[in-house]
Amino acid sequence: MRPNRISCVTLAVALASVGANCLAREIDFVDLTKVAARTDLRRPAPTQGIGRAHGGILADHRCSSTMKTMGALRTTLVSLDRMHYQFGDKPTFEVTVGNVGSTSLEIPFSPHLGDLQPEDPAQEFAYSELRVVLWIGAETAWSANTGGSVTLYGAVDHPDTMLTLNPGESVRIIGKGKFALPTDGMIIELVHSGHAANRAYAEVYLYWNETLLTPTARATVSREVCLREMRGHDVSITLTDPGQ
Repeated sequence: MRPNRISCVTLAVALASVGANCLAREIDFVDLTKVAARTDLRRPAPTQGIGRAHGGILADHRCSSTMKTMGALRTTLVSLDRMHYQFGDKPTFEVTVGNVGSTSLEIPFSPHLGDLQPEDPAQEFAYSELRVVLWIGAETAWSANTGGSVTLYGAVDHPDTMLTLNPGESVRIIGKGKFALPTDGMIIELVHSGHAANRAYAEVYLYWNETLLTPTARATVSREVCLREMRGHDVSITLTDPGQ
């Protein structure tokens, strides 16, 4: 799934420009289209009299403008598998995520959430989550995060699931999304009034999660890590509604 990490060696006699090129090096990649991700979690055994109904609670704490940023990432949508799509299509996309800050940043880099669960399924566990989201938009008229997403997971106590991204280093992620029609009434009106989606771009979000499972329920507290996010170039697309 992942090749040997790529290092950039600069000889002492090399030109300064060569050394500068090393600052943008790719150190790892993952192709999620070729991975059967293990994301199912085990539940504790039910006690007598407890039914099978499952529920869930999610406490989602977004990054606040008053919180200190923990680093800076630039996300670039490098390519899509084609240029012409309809809503409902599942595009294969490739992105790079680079550390453009001045400090190192640890990011999760495993598709297997299930591997992070403790042996005792009733034990609460913590993990990081990196979500790559595909956005669609129409020039400056509107944009929506309805292109689908992929997620990577990691925990410091699980080797090879976290990756240290030093300043100037990047990773490459290949995944599959799904183009969905935005549900907001105003955006739909824009789509059908001539402002059709003609571009796509990607953004990443980093979270710190804590999850607890019972025989019938799952509770997760999710806290977004504040990052200074930069966006690479957009990719031009043609996106149509097959119902029109």
